[in-house]
Amino acid sequence: MAIHELEWLIIAVIVTVLILWDPGKIPKIAKAIAEAKREYEKAVASLSEQLSSEEGKEHLTGDEKILEIAGELGIRTEGRTREEIVKEILEKLGMQVEEGRETVEGEATS
Repeated sequence: MAIHELEWLIIAVIVTVLILWDPGKIPKIAKAIAEAKREYEKAVASLSEQLSSEEGKEHLTGDEKILEIAGELGIRTEGRTREEIVKEILEKLGMQVEEGRETVEGEATS
């Protein structure tokens, strides 16, 4: 297989670098490149791990979120409608419900 123009250019650049730089610096450069590559791979692996852990998290529906919040606030949910549970959650958070509308009485605590 013959060497093409681009390959000759790459070879010329490498030879020029070897001539201009002291051969003692080449191992340092190679080490720096290797460290940069390791850091890059570590960052990619970390990002990949973070994304896969977020994909594995459970995504709750609206009703499941309401039940979870009610449980955290100590509200009994058995035998109650969704609207009753939401109304009690809002009351516990300092909000008052007026026929389908909610108004803030005080500052809600998180």
